[in-house]
Amino acid sequence: MIGKPLRRSWRKLKIGIGASLVLATVLVLWLTGLASLRITLAELETGARANLAVQTAVLERLLDKFRLLSPLLARGPDISDLLYGDGPFLDPGITAIAAGMSGAEEIWLMDADGEVVVSSHAGVPASSIGGADQIRQAFEQAKLGQLGRQLIPGTPDRASNYVFASPLRRGNEIVGIVAVRVSLDDVEQAWALSKDTIFALDTDGRVVVSNMPEWRGKTMEELDLGRDIADMSPLERLALLVPVAPASDAHMQLRENVAVLGWQVRSLVDIDDARQRSGWAMLVALLVCVIAAGGLAILIARRAEFRRQERRSRAEALRLERRVQSRTADLRKANVRLEREVREREQAESDLRLAQAELVQTAKLATLGRMSAALSHEYNQPLAAIRSDAEIAGMLIERGRATEAKTNLGRIEGMVTRMAEIAKTLKGFTRKSGTDIKPVSLRQVVDEATLLLQPQIKQKQVTLDLVLPEEDIIVKGGRIRLEQVVVNLLSNAVDAVANSPLPKVALSLHREGDQAVLTVADNGPGIDAESLPQVFDPFFTTKDVGAGLGLGLSIAYKIVHDFSGTLKAANLDEGGAMFTMRLPVADEYVLAAE
Repeated sequence: MIGKPLRRSWRKLKIGIGASLVLATVLVLWLTGLASLRITLAELETGARANLAVQTAVLERLLDKFRLLSPLLARGPDISDLLYGDGPFLDPGITAIAAGMSGAEEIWLMDADGEVVVSSHAGVPASSIGGADQIRQAFEQAKLGQLGRQLIPGTPDRASNYVFASPLRRGNEIVGIVAVRVSLDDVEQAWALSKDTIFALDTDGRVVVSNMPEWRGKTMEELDLGRDIADMSPLERLALLVPVAPASDAHMQLRENVAVLGWQVRSLVDIDDARQRSGWAMLVALLVCVIAAGGLAILIARRAEFRRQERRSRAEALRLERRVQSRTADLRKANVRLEREVREREQAESDLRLAQAELVQTAKLATLGRMSAALSHEYNQPLAAIRSDAEIAGMLIERGRATEAKTNLGRIEGMVTRMAEIAKTLKGFTRKSGTDIKPVSLRQVVDEATLLLQPQIKQKQVTLDLVLPEEDIIVKGGRIRLEQVVVNLLSNAVDAVANSPLPKVALSLHREGDQAVLTVADNGPGIDAESLPQVFDPFFTTKDVGAGLGLGLSIAYKIVHDFSGTLKAANLDEGGAMFTMRLPVADEYVLAAE
C-alpha cells in the first residue's frame, strides 16, 4: 500500500523533471540563436561597412576629379578664342582632346544665351546633351558666377550623368558657359564587383547609381527591398533561424551619406551566411542540452537503483532479525558473526571513501604542481639572470670591488632598459595615429618596426638582412602610419617564407635623387601572375580563411599615396617577391622650419 503512492509520486517527479528539461532546452536554444545571430551580424556589418565606405569613396573621387575641370577650362585662353575667334585659328576639336585626356563623357561651350558653340561630340548629335535647356539648373548657377551642378538621371538602359558648369568671363562680364559631363557608368562598373547590392539616392529619394541597372530612376516606394533586419523584433529574428521556415527576404541595410551632394549611398547585405552560422550554433547548443539531459537521466536512474537496493537490504535485515530471534544460541552466535562482518564491511566502505577523497586531493595537488612548474619555467629564466647578476654584484661590493660590480649592474640595467624600450615602442605603435604630416626619420621607423616583429622573426627562424644607409633619410609623413606600412610589408614577407627551407627576408633603404627608396624582398613562392595586379585591392588575400581580411596591403598603399609616394609589388627572377616604397625626401626649408 505504501509502495504505490511512492511510485506515483516518483512518476510525477520524473514527468516534472522532463518538462523542466524541455523548457530549459527551448530557452537555451532561443538565447543561443539570438546571441549567435547578434555576433554574426556584427561581424557581417563590420565588413559590409568597410566595403560601403570604399564604394562611396569611389563615387566621391570620381566627382572630385572632374569638379575642377570646368573652372580650369574656363580660365584658359583657348576656350575664349573659340568663342570670339579673335585669336589665332584653333581646331574646335580641342574640346574632344580635353574630354579624351580627362576621361569626361562630353565637354561643350555655350554662349551667354545657352546656344552650343563647340562640343567634343561634334558630328555625333545623338550622344550630345544640347544647350542650356537640358541643363537649366547648372546653366543658371554658372551665370550667377558659381560652379554649376546638375544630375541627369539615368534609365534602366542608360547610366546617369553629372554636369559641372563654369562661367567664361571677359573682364567682369560672363560671356559664355563651359560644361563638363561625367558618366557615372564607371562607378557602377566598380560597384558591380561587390557581392552586395549598392545604390545611391538623390535628395528626392530616387536611385541615380546602382549595380542593379534596372533600379535606375526608381524611387524607394517602387522597389521591393524586403525587410531590414534592424526593424525586426527578437522573435522575428529567431524565426529566420527555423530550418523549415520559407526563404526570407530579410537583409541588412547600411547607409553612407555623401554630404557634398546631399546623396545617400545604401547597401543591401545578404544575411544568409549569418543565418546559417547561427543555425549551426543552435544545433551545437541542442546537442549539448541532449548530452546534459542524458547525463541527468543516468544520474536519476542510478539514484533510483540505489534506493531500491537500500530497501531490499533493509527488508533482508528485518527477515534476518526475525530468524535470529527464533533460532538457538548457535544462530545467535552466527548473528554476532554476521554483525561483525557488517561492521567490517561498513569500515571497509568508510576506508574506501577516505581513499577516494585522498586520491582526488592528490590529483588536485598534481595538477597544481604542473601549473606551478610551467609558470616557474616561464618566469625563472629572465629572473634568474637578473638575480645571478645582482648576487654577484653584491659579493663584489662586499669585497670592495665596486668598479667590477658596475658591469653586472649594467647588464641588469640593459635588460630593464630593453623591456622598457619594447613597452614604449608597443605603446607608441598602438597609440591612435594622427593626420599631421611632418618630417619623419625612416631609420627610426625601420628600427621600431623590426623591434616589434623581432619575436615573430625569431619564432619562425627567419633570417632578416638589413641594409641601411650611414646617414639618416628624412621624409614627410606620419611616423605611426609609416611604421604600420613597414610592419605590414615585413609581416607579409615573414608569412610568405614560412614554408621555405632557408627562410630569408631582406630590407634595404637608400636614397635615389630626391626620393627615399625602401624595399622588402623574400625568398618565398612569390605572387601568382593573375594575383599580382590585385594585391593592393581591398579584401584581396591569398592567405587561408581566418588568417587575414586582405586589408593590410590596401591600407599600406593608401598611406603611402597620402604621403605623395608609390608602393609597387613585383616577383624576383630568382624566386620570391619584392615590394618597393618610394617617398619624397623632405625639403631643406621644411627641416629648418621644424
